[in-house]
Amino acid sequence: MNRIVTLIKGQPMTTSAVVGEKFGIAHNDLLKKIVSFTGEILPVEFNEMYKETTREVRGREFKMYNMTRDGYMFLVMNISTKKAHDQKLAFIRAFNEMEKLLIARIKNGEDTQWLEERNQARLTRREETDTIKEFVEYAVKQGAQSAKMYYKHYTNATYKALGMIQHGKPAIRDTLNLMQLNQLVIAEVLAKNAIEKYMKAGEHYRTIYTLVKQDLEDFAKATLLTKRTT
Repeated sequence: MNRIVTLIKGQPMTTSAVVGEKFGIAHNDLLKKIVSFTGEILPVEFNEMYKETTREVRGREFKMYNMTRDGYMFLVMNISTKKAHDQKLAFIRAFNEMEKLLIARIKNGEDTQWLEERNQARLTRREETDTIKEFVEYAVKQGAQSAKMYYKHYTNATYKALGMIQHGKPAIRDTLNLMQLNQLVIAEVLAKNAIEKYMKAGEHYRTIYTLVKQDLEDFAKATLLTKRTT
């Protein structure tokens, strides 16, 4: 499931494009409906709930609105299609989840111990990324066509092993609790060392990825991590 609510300038928001897609409504029709609200609510309220922006489609820019929870709620009150009804709760849940993550981020930012661990996590991630860069060069020499994708593949494999995948994507680091952040640091060190070991042994790049992925899964099982994949 794709994330339907995201943080935009620190505020949980969805977009008219996402709502139109999920509700089965042509985007232009949805834009007309949103614009019509200017005759129902005060301009200051409208501007707080709906932020005009653009999106790119096939190289062309088109008008779009980012909308807050209030903007979304006001919009759905004016939509009564069956598909929209089936999707309404999904958006509400997504807003609730994103707001919880935002609260977690703020709380973490006030925790000295968490901030120290986060700094260590940044260093560890940088070291792992340097090793993945070496792996990419290693893979290219062996004929890999899309070797740069392994930055994403290794990241996803790590988060998946730890049960830190949310809506098909790695969880936002700044929202992880102290224990999760510590687990992530250990796992990324493990992945870095494993990649280096298998390259030194001359393994094929595809084999290396498979072996590292298995090492991460074994680590998660050995430490009895509870998976929270959604």
